[in-house]
Amino acid sequence: MEIIVELIFRGLIVNVLGVYTRYYFFSLIGQKKSIEYLLGEKNRKDSSDIVSQHFFNVFIGLITLAIISFAIAYLVWGDWNN
Repeated sequence: MEIIVELIFRGLIVNVLGVYTRYYFFSLIGQKKSIEYLLGEKNRKDSSDIVSQHFFNVFIGLITLAIISFAIAYLVWGDWNN
């Protein structure tokens, strides 16, 4: 069970939501970054580059997941009678 949770957390939240949210944000503001750079694989000088990019991906991924969860909850259980 822990493996499934780890795969979902790492695969969905970190790699998909975190990386692609950052990718589209940088594209939106005009600073193109590659996916390899955002994963910490490109221009790696030491192991701290991987850790820092991974931290940002996790942080942004969790924030994005929370926003999506609140939006879905509001759409499902929101007060639509106003």
